[in-house]
Amino acid sequence: MAAFEQIPIQWGVKLIFDDGTVVNWFRDGRRKTVHAEKNPRGLRFPPSAASVAEIVRVVEGAEPPADADPFRKIDGRPVGAFDGGADPNPGLGGWGVVLPGGGELCGGERHTTNNRMELTAAIRLLEETRGALHVFGDSHYVIAGITRWIHTWRVKGWRTTDGRAVGNRDLWERLDELAAGRDIVWERVPGHAGHPLNERCDRLCAQGRRVAGARAR
Repeated sequence: MAAFEQIPIQWGVKLIFDDGTVVNWFRDGRRKTVHAEKNPRGLRFPPSAASVAEIVRVVEGAEPPADADPFRKIDGRPVGAFDGGADPNPGLGGWGVVLPGGGELCGGERHTTNNRMELTAAIRLLEETRGALHVFGDSHYVIAGITRWIHTWRVKGWRTTDGRAVGNRDLWERLDELAAGRDIVWERVPGHAGHPLNERCDRLCAQGRRVAGARAR
């Protein structure tokens, strides 16, 4: 069996493997989430594993998938991507979405923030899809929020651990509503690093900003 350390964390356990893989396994009573915090081999984890043994089997036996087709299904799940940003921040913003199969969406706002545009993009992706999904994005804010932080926010009445009101609550509640009950894997990829779906989303963000800027003139 693969060697690993198991550490209790809020809502679940953290598994730290000898090869550098780190997996957070959350159970908050409403949804089941497996989040690969560090994934040097590019392994594909089941998002709702019923036991630690399922995660261990992936680490022991899986190989990184081929990257030839960015739209191929991953573990049977359609693939989509999102991105958003504002330039300057706050300022003129845009968001972009690549849908399963290659469809595209984009939009923007005259005065907004990076975080609101990232959340808007994720929301639009989930609004336009149904069922299982594998989502690529470069936003730590969105992916850590929907897979980890949101569990605590809900329990604390949409307050952070230090008692402050959660920013962008309106968008977080909408994203939480759309994600509830769905088999979704959220995978973070580096921004501007050549990932084909992320690069397409980035170009769509720029297009969304141009359209929003033109409307404001």
